[in-house]
Amino acid sequence: MKTQDIFDLVQEVLRSIPEPYPNDIIDQVCMRIENNRPWMNRYTQLIAIHRRHIVNQMIGRHVYTLSGFNRSGPVLRANSGLIKTYSVLT
Repeated sequence: MKTQDIFDLVQEVLRSIPEPYPNDIIDQVCMRIENNRPWMNRYTQLIAIHRRHIVNQMIGRHVYTLSGFNRSGPVLRANSGLIKTYSVLT
């Protein structure tokens, strides 16, 4: 399955967040998506193509890869409405 479209969205959102990234960067990316109409429209289109579970899983994976964190820590309840939980990155 090609997820370049999800990767592109995550990369664009990450560019809007100053480094160093916070440990809750996955939740931060999801909150930025839901609070930005063009990004939210893209997210909705991605769900129609890939399904919500896949899109959210790939957002987490791409954030982890692009952010430069070494491993994931505990799972916490998300502030974003797009996801229920996220892994704290360390």
